[in-house]
Amino acid sequence: MHIQANFPLIDLNTFRMKAKARYVVEVDKQSDIRVLRSDPKLASLPWTIMGDGSNILFTHDIEGVVVRCRYSKLKIVKEDDEGVWLSVGAGMNWHALVEYTVDQGWWGLENLAYIPGTVGAAPVQNIGAYGAEARDTITRVQALNIFDGERIEFRNNDCAFGYRTSIFKQEYQNRLLLHRVTFRLRKCHAGQANLVYDPLKVAVQALDKSDLSPRDIFDAVVAIRKKRLPDPNYMGNAGSFFKNPVITSDYFDSLQNEYTTAIPHHRTLDGQIKIPAAWLIERSGANQLTEGRAAVSDKHALVLVNLGGATGLDVLKLAHKVQDQVMYQFGIHLEPEVNIL
Repeated sequence: MHIQANFPLIDLNTFRMKAKARYVVEVDKQSDIRVLRSDPKLASLPWTIMGDGSNILFTHDIEGVVVRCRYSKLKIVKEDDEGVWLSVGAGMNWHALVEYTVDQGWWGLENLAYIPGTVGAAPVQNIGAYGAEARDTITRVQALNIFDGERIEFRNNDCAFGYRTSIFKQEYQNRLLLHRVTFRLRKCHAGQANLVYDPLKVAVQALDKSDLSPRDIFDAVVAIRKKRLPDPNYMGNAGSFFKNPVITSDYFDSLQNEYTTAIPHHRTLDGQIKIPAAWLIERSGANQLTEGRAAVSDKHALVLVNLGGATGLDVLKLAHKVQDQVMYQFGIHLEPEVNIL
């Protein structure tokens, strides 16, 4: 356990916003929470749970306690002829985990390569990319109640996974600190590549291989993400700022009748239509908007960037501008994917 006061958060958020937390505490085990709660000063303050800050926009200082899980051990808890069940500490770096599983020749996480953040953030956000989501492989989530340290375990069906959301982001936000996540992964001979995302399919077709490996998919995903998305190490951002909106089939048909070119879309299982938010932003002209030192990325319209020296309020005002312009043009509300604090 580690406690720091008046801690600058600029290195703990990929937007690189200048903010401070009154206290930052790093938790490794269940008993740490009970010790922290026994301190009257810490117990009286609001607690905010964070990972590596890759999906957060700070608009002000945090006048409370920022709690981070640093437990990062991993172990195989079960294995059979076809797969392994891997239990991973929530504090482990997500991309490092994905690369580890690829090195073992296991299928399951390779499409989610090069996503910044921690393992604990994966089920909270139900991270997804290139036709895969975290919920596809998660079997269990172990969490700690931040009020009394009680350990609680969730099976996959208990997590209320949805599009970029879960029970941990909704009912249990800032109430449960995720401690361990268990994934079921398939061994090389028992799995296959997930190529439902067309650009990924095209990328691996260029390899001209009939026996694709998890490493092949991993490398292709990393290459695509590096090409399409700005690197937060050089330009502050939190990846996709908005969710892709879902509208009714009837409203989609009315929109399509207004445009001579086809609107890119995906039909969901319940018959609704998901439209790429980036397309809406570009077609409305909102990709040209700026606010102070905040702008829409010229690499990907779904990404808002800190050009250097932007404040959280700059980014938030820019987000509102983008929402307003898309609403005016298409009558569709863009919902932020990023957590705004």
